[in-house]
Formats: sequence, C-alpha cells, structure tokens
Amino acid sequence: MSPQIHSRILIKHFLTVFLPLSTLVGGVIATIYYQQVQTEKVVLKTNELGKVDLQTKVISGDFHSVVSDLMVISKQNELERILEGVNGQQQALSQEFLLFSGYKKLYDQIRFLDQSGKEVVRVNFNQGEPAIVPEEKLQVQAKRYWFNDTLRLNQGQVFVSPLDLNIERGQVEQPLKPMIRFGTPVFDSRGQKRGVVVLNYFGAKLLDNFNQAFANASSQGMLLNADGYWLKGAKSEDEWGFMFPGRKNRTFGKAFPQAWQEISQKESGQFQTAEGMFTFTTVYPLVEGQKSSTGTGQAFAPSQHQIDTKSYHWKIVSWVSPEALTTKSNRFLSQLLLLYAGLIGLIGIGSWLLARASVNRQMAQLELKQSEVQLRELVEREKILKTRLSSQIRNSLDLNTILSTVVVEVRELLQIDRCQFFWCHQENESTSFELSQQACAPDLTEPLGCSPIQNVEALSEAVIQGNLLCFDDIATDSWLDFKSRNLLVTLGFKSLLIVSIQTQSGCLGVIVCEHTRALRPWSDDEVELIRGVADQLAIAIDQAQLYNQSRAATAAATTQAEQINQVLHNLKQTQAQLIQTEKMSSLGQLVAGVAHEINNPVNFIYGNLIHVNEYTLGLLELVELYQKSNAHSTPEVEAHIEAIDLEFMAEDLPKILTSMKMGANRIREIVLSLRNFSRLDEAEMKPVNIHEGIDSTLLILQNRFKQTSGNAGIEIVKEYGDIPLVECYAGQLNQVFMNLIGNAIDALDSYNSKRTFEEIEAKPSQIVISTQLRDLDRITVKIADNGSGMTEVVKQRLFDPFFTTKPAGKGTGLGLAISAQIITEKHNGAIWCISEPGQGAEFWVEIPISQSSTLATTSTATLSRI
Repeated sequence: MSPQIHSRILIKHFLTVFLPLSTLVGGVIATIYYQQVQTEKVVLKTNELGKVDLQTKVISGDFHSVVSDLMVISKQNELERILEGVNGQQQALSQEFLLFSGYKKLYDQIRFLDQSGKEVVRVNFNQGEPAIVPEEKLQVQAKRYWFNDTLRLNQGQVFVSPLDLNIERGQVEQPLKPMIRFGTPVFDSRGQKRGVVVLNYFGAKLLDNFNQAFANASSQGMLLNADGYWLKGAKSEDEWGFMFPGRKNRTFGKAFPQAWQEISQKESGQFQTAEGMFTFTTVYPLVEGQKSSTGTGQAFAPSQHQIDTKSYHWKIVSWVSPEALTTKSNRFLSQLLLLYAGLIGLIGIGSWLLARASVNRQMAQLELKQSEVQLRELVEREKILKTRLSSQIRNSLDLNTILSTVVVEVRELLQIDRCQFFWCHQENESTSFELSQQACAPDLTEPLGCSPIQNVEALSEAVIQGNLLCFDDIATDSWLDFKSRNLLVTLGFKSLLIVSIQTQSGCLGVIVCEHTRALRPWSDDEVELIRGVADQLAIAIDQAQLYNQSRAATAAATTQAEQINQVLHNLKQTQAQLIQTEKMSSLGQLVAGVAHEINNPVNFIYGNLIHVNEYTLGLLELVELYQKSNAHSTPEVEAHIEAIDLEFMAEDLPKILTSMKMGANRIREIVLSLRNFSRLDEAEMKPVNIHEGIDSTLLILQNRFKQTSGNAGIEIVKEYGDIPLVECYAGQLNQVFMNLIGNAIDALDSYNSKRTFEEIEAKPSQIVISTQLRDLDRITVKIADNGSGMTEVVKQRLFDPFFTTKPAGKGTGLGLAISAQIITEKHNGAIWCISEPGQGAEFWVEIPISQSSTLATTSTATLSRI
C-alpha cells in the first residue's frame, strides 16, 4: 500500500471518530451556555425590578415623614401663642425650631413667615449644626413662588415644591443645593390666616439614598422629573437641565429617544432595546390634600400654574448598558471555550490514536490476506485457531478478556499443558515479569508454580530483545548453557515456545507455551501461528488501551459537565435565597421603622388624653357649679350658652374623648402587631406564640380583605387550637405565613375576576386558618381557601424556584420555594398542599414544638385531596 493511500485512510478514520464526538461536546457546551445566559437574565430582571420598587417606597416614605414633621411644627404651642398675639414667644419658638432641626438634620431651613412674607423665625442648618438667624438678618420672601403658592392654601393643606436647586441672589447657589420646600398655612383660633410654616428639605438626602441603592451594581440608576430632565443621572453635567439655560436640551428623551417614548407613556415596566435594558416606574409622592406648582428657575418669578397630585411625579429608571448585559455571559463563554478547546484536544488525540490503530489493524489484516496462499497448508486446527482467536479479539476491547481468550484458545488448539501471558516491567536496571493470565490442562494434576522466564536470566534477556525462543527438547538444546538447562529440567519443563509482544504504546508482553509431561516438538506452522497470534494480540492491546483512554477522557468530560450543572443549580438556589432574603429584610426594616416612628407620637397622644379627659371633666363640673351658684345669669351669658349648646357639649365631649382614646389604643395595637411581625431583633430560635405571628400577618394584609368597589371582600375564619409556645425563628415563620396567606388572596382575587356577582354572593370568598397539636410534640397550621384549586401538574412544581402561575410582573415564583426551605431546613418540618380543580387549596405546615425533638419529615410533599 502506497504512503498516500495509507494517509487518506488514516485521515478518513480520524474524521469518522473526531467529528461526531466534537459535535456532541459542542452541543453540550452550547446548552450549558444557553441555560446560564437565561438564568442570568431572569436574575438581573428580578433584581432591577426589586431595586426600582424599593426606591419608590423609600421616596414615598421620605415625603410622608417630612409632611408629618411639617404638621408637628405647625402645631407648636409657642407658634399658636404667637398667632394669638402673645408677645415674647419668638425666642421660645426659635428654640423649638433649633431643637427640631438638630434632631432631624434633614432641613436646610425651618421658618415661620407672616402674611406679608416677612420671616418671623428662621433656623438654618449649616456645616452639620443648626443656628437661629438673628432678627436683623431675617428677610422678606413675598416674591418667592413657594410663599405665595403656600399662602393661598386652605387650613390643613400642604404645598410641596418641585425638586430643584436653591437660588440665592438671583443665581443658582454653588455648590449645588437640591431642595424641596414643604409649606402649610397657619390660622389663629378665629380661623384667620396668619402666615405659613416652611421646611426646606435637603434634596441631597433623597438623592444620596437613591445613589446608594445602585452603588456597586451593574445598572445605572436615574431619577427624572415629569419632563424627562435628569434629577440624578449617569453624568453630573446632564443634571438639572431645566435650571440652566445651557442644558435645556440635555434630557433623557434626547439621549434615549426610543426608551423615553415607552417610559413617558406607561406607569411602569421593563423592556430591552439596542441601548440596553430599562426598568422603570412612576413615583407619585403627593397624597390627597397636598398641592404643588410648576415652580420657577428664577429668584422672584411666580409659578406658571398649579398642578395636582397625579401631575407631580418622577420617573425612576434603572439602565443596564449592552456591555453590562453581556459581561458575565462573555466571561462564562470564554471559560466554556477554554474547556471546549481542551476537550477537543483530548478528543483529537484519542481519535488519532484510534484511527491509527484501526488502520494498522486493517493493514495487518491485508497482509494476512496477502499471505493466505502460504498459510493454506496449515492444518485445519491451525485455521480454527486463527479464526476463533481473531473473532474473540475483534469482539472485545476489554484487555483482560482478550488476554484470557488468547491463552485459553492457544492451549486448547495446540493441546499443550499450559499457556501463560506475562507483562514485562523495566524500572531503572531491574526487570520483573507479572503473570496476567494463564490456562492449564484439566488433567494436569499439579500445575507448576513457577515460570521459566522468571528463573532463567538468559530467557529474560532474549525476551526483552524481542527474540522468539523455540525449544523442542530443553535437556539437549545447545542454545542454553549447562546451568540454564539443568535449572529448567529440575523445574519440570520439557518443551517451551516463547514469543515477545511489543506494542506501539511501549508495553512489552510475553506468551509462554509450556509442556511438562512429555516432549513437544514445535512445527514451523505452529511457530508462524504463534507469531500471527502475537501480532494480532499487539494490535488488540493497543486498541484496548486506546479504548480505555477514550473512556477515561469521556468520563472526565461527563464528570466536569455534571459538576458545572451542579454549580449552576447551586447558584440558582443561592440567588433565589438572596433575592427573597433581601426582599423580606427590606420589608422587615420598613415595617420596624414605621412602627418606631408611629409609636412615639401615639404614646404622646395616648398619655395626654388621660389628662385632657380629667381637665375637661373638671371644667364641665366647674361650669355646672357656676350655673348652680349663679342662678340669675346675664342675658349675654344665656345667649352664649344657647349659641354653643352647652348641654349637648357637656354630654358629647366625654364621648369624643373616649372615642379618641379608643382610636389611640387601636393605633398602639397596630404598632405592636407590626413590631411582632418584623422580629428584626430575633436572630436565634426562641419559644413564641404562633397565633400572634398569624394575627400580625392578617393585620398587615387587612386592607386586601376588605370589600371595596372593585373587590368582593374575603372572610377570614380563625379556628385556633390550644397549642403551646413553639421554638422557632419567628421572623422567618411570619414570612411563610405572609407567603401562604398572600397566595390565597391572589388565588381568590383571580377566581372572583372570572365569576359573576351572583356567583360570588352564592359562594363568598373565604380563608380558613386553623392550628392544632399533633402527637404532643408537633403543631400543624392549615391555611385553606375556597378558590379554583389547581391541577396535579401545578402541584408537582409548586415548590420549584421561579415557578409561578401568576401573570408577568405579579410574582417571581420564589415565595413557596423559600417557604419550603424555611420549614424543612430551618425548622425540621414539612409543608405540603392538598388541592383539586374546583375544590380550593389547603396548605399544611407541620413543625416540631422543640427543635431538640425528632420529626420524621418527608421533605416537600404534595398530596391529593381526600
């Protein structure tokens, strides 16, 4: 065969093995990459939605807090005395403003202005300390738009200026000082408007909080006003375009025209364009009773017109650039490509070795066919040996099977006492032979326990050199020296046929044919047969070794792919846990903060109501005594008594105070429930009252139960059993109750949206919450709704991360997955669902009373309704 034909055949065999394997590995790598990209995209979208939603709540909370401070300031006793004309109260009011400013550290200025616009009291906050402005430095602000816009309001109304920059002496103050002015008019006891109270809120506080939410993130946070101007943007030189004539064209709409068209027309959403991914929402910080105006970029210009609560809004935009969208996936792609290149290299090497071995085998077979004419004279048993041996070698790539087949077939077909195969090991200057396989005649009563090549040095050296040794009669053979002949005869050997096998991989093997009971002359045909067996066996050994190497490489690649899949699965679970943990942490902090802020003024009101009630009763008793002791009152007194309806006032005033006390008590109960739900200070397990946690959750969700014009209302049925305190993580368990009850509400709302009014009246929506003690060491909480129920397919995937049946934007699919983890892993409990279509759904939560007790859990179970 010519070298050109040999090369073509070799390349053909190589491509036959290499191309399918490389394509298969490429497909696996592509699948892993696609799954990773999709996972990263889902996590990124969820994170951005969470950040935008959180900022909306923070901004609204800041506005509510400032308005609350404004109303507290406007009700100061010292201010009311000034409004009533009491002299000498300005200093006391200044001190109150000073203490308030130092405590809050949120207001650039706190001031009271009379009707003419003249400042009566002003406290400035500069360089971290508040200071009272001396009387001679007080200014007249009658031409400021915020003063006139506030002065025209009615009692109880609040003016909120646009977020803009402070202007001093007709110019924008440097360094820039973002400001929002909150103002409300004040009235004397006769209902006469006497001036305004104004708080200059540091807009930088709000913007700094906004920046911190997007710090160390792949996205860029932007805050836009209603006209699309940047209040906070990617570049500081693009901000406040409406305040600087030179920046009039620097708007979000100019920079991102396609995105602005989508954002300006919708309340919220998330979309992706060639400019990147945008997540946005609209913030309406004003509430009913609060007013605003367009404001002005000039010092003394009036507002163009007034605006309502819906017109006063901002856009919160999270922008992820195209580069940031692809950074992680490109890095992961690079790693996969490196892995693919390594695997391709291994596959290429293995394919080349297999192809070469296959071609060599084909060439050997071709040579055997070419010498078939010379081998036709072999006896029938030699033909049988060759045929059977070749068949066995081709049918197996297991090396031990091949060697075992060789020694058995050679012994049987040559009818010899024993056939052995040895591996020759050469280390440094020493040589050793390892017996791998042997076959002995069944009638050999005592098989020899030694081998000639292991005991005779001359035989060992000849084998290493690759010589074939044939001894018909060892006792008379002249090739052996006297010492070697005597040793072999003493060991019981009479005839030997030894052939060495040198493989292309460098391994050295030896076939030893032995006869010990009688002389065994070896014919030339048998010698040639053994040579052919040795050649075929060398090829078979190479093939088997290449096959083992290929299997090892494939196993390594499979193991690595499984490890990558496991890492991706663990990453997905971790991200889910982080998302839900961050969400609940933010909710807990918000709830705890609201409870703390409400608690102080409520305690103040509740404590003073007792004294007000005592003072009122005393005054009424005093009036009654005056009436009794002064029987003949003047006509003027009688007219005033009739005008104010003294009798009705005396009867109704105690009732009003009692109602106020009940209201204050109700607020205190709500605050206590909020603090009980948040449980921010309980990082360790402790015994808690499960019913309190459920009641706190119901209180927080109470507004979703009430019947409204667009909601049929939901009846809550509590069937609490007599259960002891349960050792648990209270905050995490409250999170589970929040998820389960919230899902039940969502299911009922979705169910009611598909029913008529008559159907809802016939079967009102209902959630039943029951608790009970089981087996003295466990408690069970059941939360059942009478909604539409769910199919078996949905039940099987209920607790899978990111699985949800809610519309896009309504759920992340993490609530039940995290709830299951909290119950099973954190509390050694179990959670399962019983539901059928049209029969509602019932979730069971079972946890041990004490974590030291043993609970035989079944992980997350899904049962059918009985």
